[in-house]
Amino acid sequence: MLRLCFLLTLISISFSSFANEANQCGTCHEKELTDWLESDHSKAMAIASESTVLGDFNGTTFKHFNQKATFYKKDEKFFVKFQEDKTEPRVYEVSYVFGHFPLQEYLIKTERGKMQVFPFAWDSRDRSNGGQKWYPIYPDEEITRQDRLHWLQPLQNWNGMCADCHSSGLKRNYDSEKDSFNTVWNEINVSCQSCHGQLSDSHYANNRSSHSALSKSEQTNIGNWLLGKDEKIASWKGPKRDDTFMDSCFACHSLRTPLTDSITPSEPFLSQFKPSLLTTPQYHADGQIRDEVYVYGSFLQSKMYEAGVNCNDCHNPHTSKVKVEGNGLCLQCHKASEYDDIKHHQHKPNSQSSQCVNCHMPTNTYMGVDKRRDHSFKVPAPHLTEKFGTPNACNSCHEDKDPQWAQDNIKEWRGSSAPLRPAEMEYMLLLRGDTLTLNRHFSLAKNKALPGIKRATVVSLFPASVQSLAYKYAKMLANDESPLVRLAFADISFLVDKHRRIDLLRTLLADEYKAVRVSAAEQLIASGEVALISAKELDELYEASEQTLWRGEGNLNASLIQANQGNFEKSKAYLEAGISRDPFFEPNYINLANLYRSLGDSASEALTLKKGLEANQHSSLMHYAEGMRLIRSQDVKAAISHFSTANDIEPSNSNYLYILSLALDKAGQTKRAVELLQTRTSAVVNRYELLQLGLNFSQKLGLRTEYTYFRRELEKVQRL
Repeated sequence: MLRLCFLLTLISISFSSFANEANQCGTCHEKELTDWLESDHSKAMAIASESTVLGDFNGTTFKHFNQKATFYKKDEKFFVKFQEDKTEPRVYEVSYVFGHFPLQEYLIKTERGKMQVFPFAWDSRDRSNGGQKWYPIYPDEEITRQDRLHWLQPLQNWNGMCADCHSSGLKRNYDSEKDSFNTVWNEINVSCQSCHGQLSDSHYANNRSSHSALSKSEQTNIGNWLLGKDEKIASWKGPKRDDTFMDSCFACHSLRTPLTDSITPSEPFLSQFKPSLLTTPQYHADGQIRDEVYVYGSFLQSKMYEAGVNCNDCHNPHTSKVKVEGNGLCLQCHKASEYDDIKHHQHKPNSQSSQCVNCHMPTNTYMGVDKRRDHSFKVPAPHLTEKFGTPNACNSCHEDKDPQWAQDNIKEWRGSSAPLRPAEMEYMLLLRGDTLTLNRHFSLAKNKALPGIKRATVVSLFPASVQSLAYKYAKMLANDESPLVRLAFADISFLVDKHRRIDLLRTLLADEYKAVRVSAAEQLIASGEVALISAKELDELYEASEQTLWRGEGNLNASLIQANQGNFEKSKAYLEAGISRDPFFEPNYINLANLYRSLGDSASEALTLKKGLEANQHSSLMHYAEGMRLIRSQDVKAAISHFSTANDIEPSNSNYLYILSLALDKAGQTKRAVELLQTRTSAVVNRYELLQLGLNFSQKLGLRTEYTYFRRELEKVQRL
């Protein structure tokens, strides 16, 4: 299971006058209320009680590696007696339950308004499906106190990680100076206002007004998905649809960084969040989900989204469940005689293998038991598995077969697979790590055959292909019709000549979306042009930078903003706060050490890296940073030790092997460098520069056999 699992969070919370919101709305919207009560939204969070707690708190004990928990009840309250590392056990009261199916988690109040997610969850599936038991969120790992994923660390904090998507009208109210939360909400669960916003008093004053039938003109304007003559797939017939409501869905069903302290349904998604793009390792090279990235990224790249399908076409907006179970859901638009037929799916009718979703929406399992479907709606492509290592639905079921077997069957049924569009193939090569020429890379970024989110991803990867970007290209990206492309360009605008860059960034300061404006302001500050940013735009940037100060990444970003303005003391303060709050996040140690080095304080630099290594002994990044410091101090022998450790910890990192080889050569151990390059490059994705280095070293030493090996391997790489 992937380690970076984004868990739940919450704290000292208070109720407000909206506690009966659902019942208030239900007086007029009875059907909607009934539907909502069936939804996961209505059970997103609750006070721990006999009616809400699903786990076994009858004295049950559960052990996992160094941790042991006993769950019990006392005076109608729920407690956990918890012990780890053979220390004295502590008793924690469970304050809230988080979710209900297929798992339920439990929230523990700690200090300064923080709420943490307990490391063991209840598997609420039926016993016949393996459920009705306690289990660890990280089943294959021992999460020690020195691990960033330990339950008392920021990544397991409810307030910052997940609270805003499990309660309505939630404000985190984090106080950076006190490192405390005063989190409040309107409703404890995801209630009406989470999607509909706060309605005016006049709405409730007129809540007894009659609900008449739609007029003829209104009925005409509704539109529908209709199958035309000889069409296999329905298309939208009617006026252009307003799908902006999906921004409310995306606010929670996405991997994103908040720009504000609460969610406002009436505000555009990109004015409240900066979304992650489709980069690896979060996604596979073809865009299939890999890490816990939710739905936004996969859906925006899909043909469904391109065709105008929205969330409510498949999901009941109030139950959140699909409108029809089984293939009937897809057959709303896809002709049954064409697609729900053995000629199409090639499996026994009405079997699991004949279900559309099992081929076109395969599942990934997160948090141990939670299976979630990929919303990119891809066609199974075993031939791409062999080339790019991407998963395919065929071999996910037929695990005993190889991709070639699956491809042979597809060829027998349908003939040869249609080749990927050139743009898609180029995209996958880029995501795999291949370097494109500037012209190829730019053409791909502007190719409308790719969806906007893929084009934005291409733009975000320009630094991997080029060292500079000409103004003529940059101007087109800065003025692209896709806000995601404009956002991605703002982030990589440092590639443009400074004077031209500033002109483009000033234009982006006026963008309609806050995410673009904030990124433009950040890059202007990095360019030394803070004077060009208005007070309002600076406020937006500072507000955005404050939203994640409770964790290491937030302090790192805030420190960079201050350092780029020459405010080194403030920058140092943010980094020190980040280290204190999130001690197992290595970049803050490294940036603080670099800051000391830039100020000429080599002693503090060394001390900071030493502290970072003590807290993160198994961090390849920390060992690499210490190795680089030692190289600058001319202690090559000690540096080699740290570079070797970094390479051992993360053998797939090409940079670690490259630097280690250079250090060995500098120390007169070139033969050893050649041996490492010959034996370890197979574990690295980007092999070209390593093979070239091996070729040069072999030539330098006159090693004919090794020289021939590196030359042949380089030829293989160049043919790919």
